[in-house]
Amino acid sequence: MSVLKPEVTFISVPMNKLEKDSRQHMIFLDQQDITALKSPPTQSFIESTSRYIVKFISTALYSQDNLEHQQKKTEMLFLKINNFFCYLRQFANLTGTELVYTTFLAQKLIESEKQDLDEDKDSITVTESNIGTVLICAAILAMKMIQDVVEYKNCWWAKAFGMNLDLLNQSEMAFFNQLNFSIALERKQFIRLYSQIVQTSES
Repeated sequence: MSVLKPEVTFISVPMNKLEKDSRQHMIFLDQQDITALKSPPTQSFIESTSRYIVKFISTALYSQDNLEHQQKKTEMLFLKINNFFCYLRQFANLTGTELVYTTFLAQKLIESEKQDLDEDKDSITVTESNIGTVLICAAILAMKMIQDVVEYKNCWWAKAFGMNLDLLNQSEMAFFNQLNFSIALERKQFIRLYSQIVQTSES
C-alpha cells in the first residue's frame, strides 16, 4: 500500500529551541524531552495524552448528557483510549512523537467536523461507536507521516483490531479526505501541543 504523504513533510524530531505560543508563554523542549519523544512513551505520558484527548472528544460526544452521565462516560472513554495507546506502545513500537501526532490528527478531525456542521457541509460524524476507528486511522496516518519505512501495514492494523481490511482502508481515506489531505504538523504546533499535553498531567 502506498504511503500517504502531503508535500509539506513533518520534522519528526523538534529542534531544541525556544518558542512562544499565542499567549506569549515560553515553551521549551530540552534534550530530555527530545530523547523521550523519540522513545516509547511512558505510562504517565500516555495517561496525560489520553486525558487530553478525552477532553475534546467528550465535549463533542457528551455535551447533551447530564453531568453524572458525562463523568461516567468520560472515565470509560479514558480507560479505552489509555489501553489503546498502551497496546500500540507494546505491539506497534509507538513513540512519543507518534503519540503527539496521533492526538493532533484526532483533534483536527473533531474540529473539522464541527466546522462542517456549522457550515451545513457533509462530513464524517464522530460517534461513540466509531471513535475507535477514528483513533486507529489517526495513528496509522501519524506513523506513515513520521516513519521513513512504514513497519506496520494496514493489514496488521486490521488483524490486530479485528477490522475488515477494505473497511479500514476506506475509513483511512475518509479521514484523510475530511482533513482536505492536509495532515502536516508544523514544529510550533507540535511544541505547543506537547506542552498542553504535559500540562494536562499537572492540572
